[in-house]
Amino acid sequence: MKKYILASFIISSFILSSCNDFLDDKPTGTMTTDSELSSKETAEAIVNSVYVNSNIFTQSTPGWGCNSILLLEYMTGKTVSENSQANHKEFQDLLVSEKSLYIEDWWRECYSGIAKCNLALQKLPEYTKISQSLVNQYMGETRFMRALYYFYLVRIFGDLPKIKTLQTQIGELMVFRSPIKEIYDEIIIPDLLDAEKSGLPFTNNTGRVSMAAVKSLLADVYLTYAGFPIKGGTQYYAESAKRSLELIESNKFKLFETYEDLHTPANNNIGENIFQVQFAIDKRHSDVSRLCLPSRSGVSAYDLEYGSLIPTDEFVKSYAPGDKRAEEKQFFFRTYKGHPTKFSPGAPELEFMDLKGYYIYKFHDKEAVDKTAKSNLNWTIYRYADVLLMYAEAQVNADNQANQTAIDALNQIRYRANLQPFTKVDKTSFEKEVWDQRYFELCYENKNWFDMLRTRMIRNDKSGLYDPFVGHTTIFGKIYTETQLLFPIPLSEMQANPNLKQNNGY
Repeated sequence: MKKYILASFIISSFILSSCNDFLDDKPTGTMTTDSELSSKETAEAIVNSVYVNSNIFTQSTPGWGCNSILLLEYMTGKTVSENSQANHKEFQDLLVSEKSLYIEDWWRECYSGIAKCNLALQKLPEYTKISQSLVNQYMGETRFMRALYYFYLVRIFGDLPKIKTLQTQIGELMVFRSPIKEIYDEIIIPDLLDAEKSGLPFTNNTGRVSMAAVKSLLADVYLTYAGFPIKGGTQYYAESAKRSLELIESNKFKLFETYEDLHTPANNNIGENIFQVQFAIDKRHSDVSRLCLPSRSGVSAYDLEYGSLIPTDEFVKSYAPGDKRAEEKQFFFRTYKGHPTKFSPGAPELEFMDLKGYYIYKFHDKEAVDKTAKSNLNWTIYRYADVLLMYAEAQVNADNQANQTAIDALNQIRYRANLQPFTKVDKTSFEKEVWDQRYFELCYENKNWFDMLRTRMIRNDKSGLYDPFVGHTTIFGKIYTETQLLFPIPLSEMQANPNLKQNNGY
């Protein structure tokens, strides 16, 4: 049976994610794991497969209006929801369990992606009839994706089963959890250092991994490694700053001039965007715009709006006076027009609707909302604003004082928001301002929760100060403990693998 794993794998890889059509190639017979591998098309199909599970970074999950991004937003205490089926209250009340929504999806899909990466890393060196430089690039893409899947898993669940090779027997799945540091030291960082040497093009506007994406992820990994829970310190802040600086000095990226550009599908994979999850009108639609619309409000071409992801009033009101991001239809909106399919001709809602609260606009695909109900707006994993702020934070921690490049990086974010330049260079003041700008600039992009974990600090929206993670009281009156630093291992995995030990507190 296992001889046919590779054949079915390549076929499914093509169906799900191949960018190029190679079905016109003349068949050469049945392919098994013993078959000679030679064509560029089959090599590309194997590599395409490693992208398939990147859907998990923004994937519809079982339940009406449910999506994987909600796991990492609901736990921040900075959201509300109008969709009871999304189970927001369970997270709001910090009553997450091994049976909670989204948790199993993250575990299953990331490990499925890792399995595809492991197969690709095993088979690609066997391609001796295509150029070694192309094989190296394919290996670089694969190592990046494996590192990315593990990077999400290790921050979500902590200690992990360490799986680096293809598993073909059930017994090989009964793996014990390895420490967090080991996952970084033996998989994530080595994979990315190898990817740095793979010869990938610096930019790529097709959605494939580029060298810029590798540098961005490595900067993020080192920034995280420097903080909690590893506490690697100065050396790793310096390594992070080094990668971000390479991106800055490349002059290949710049901030979009307007915030509208961030949610314009025509800008997918270009400009400020470095690495994104791909969507296409004729293949797979994004539902993020729909998640953020007021529930059942009649403002869109969708049959119903979800209302699953909504900012708290306290969050939006904590922006500084004059911050453009908090203005109407920048990052948030409070008014809209009713959709002509939902209201009778002449109805006042067709001209104006007061939505009676704040809703997220930064993912608003206007064409999809107003006309097509099909969004091809990509979901961003890394954009240049993130890189600028990673550099600023890493540099000030490495050198204990902000240099001019870090000051300029921070102020690029502030200038676009119509804020005055920040001039303090001491570590305490500068780092807090960088944290603030990450908080406000990257909100609801699945960044805030991970920032809370690596800094062990949470911004208090009422005081504007940072509270220690453990002991912070949310606006819902719930108190974070050490339990919330990790999510529980899904029940299905605990039942399938008796060697797994559950995280403390669950």
